Amino acid sequence: MTDHSKISDEIEIKLDLGSFANYLKLIGFLGQIDDEIHQRNCFFDTEDRLLSKSGWAFRVRSEDERGLITVKGKTTEPGLAVVRKEIETDISRDDAIELIELRRDVMSLDVAPVHFVRDTIGDVSLTRLVQFDNTRQCKTFRIGDYEHQLQIDTTRFANGSVNYELELELSRLDQVDAVEQGLRRLFLSLDVPFVRQNETKFKRALESAGLK
Repeated sequence: MTDHSKISDEIEIKLDLGSFANYLKLIGFLGQIDDEIHQRNCFFDTEDRLLSKSGWAFRVRSEDERGLITVKGKTTEPGLAVVRKEIETDISRDDAIELIELRRDVMSLDVAPVHFVRDTIGDVSLTRLVQFDNTRQCKTFRIGDYEHQLQIDTTRFANGSVNYELELELSRLDQVDAVEQGLRRLFLSLDVPFVRQNETKFKRALESAGLK
């Protein structure tokens, strides 16, 4: 049974950088990055998309030094931010790679996201739906009275397309307005259009693979 104490709210601001030129402007301004993480993201669902129909997405991610299993709910949009229910568990990088490469059944794991799937749609089999690679560059940046971690993503999809975006995760909704104002000033100074990213990477990956 799902431990509901493990369900949290993910609060994010996501901005579409639009082009490699705009990406270069932002990276050039920020200077030396703090960290660079290489991610492989793989989404699973049943053959008849029961999870998607229930409003959830199931992701396995491998990074340079760890793995993650996550279920994410539908988004709500209070202002610029996107808020989603999330259940996430750390696993080893080796385990994540085995799951992504289908050398291990993801439903065999004794972790909270799998328990949630069973509680939501039953003891089902999940199949690999789409996967894509992402390079995340991280930089601590001060906005107003607080420091935030900017995450600049370069995402490569199955059809060869590349997207550039800025993500920033917040701990509280009352931070959204101040952060938005700070980011608008930054983008204006760089002559980069301030464009909200309205589609998740998962949705864009489905579109790039010709899936709906």
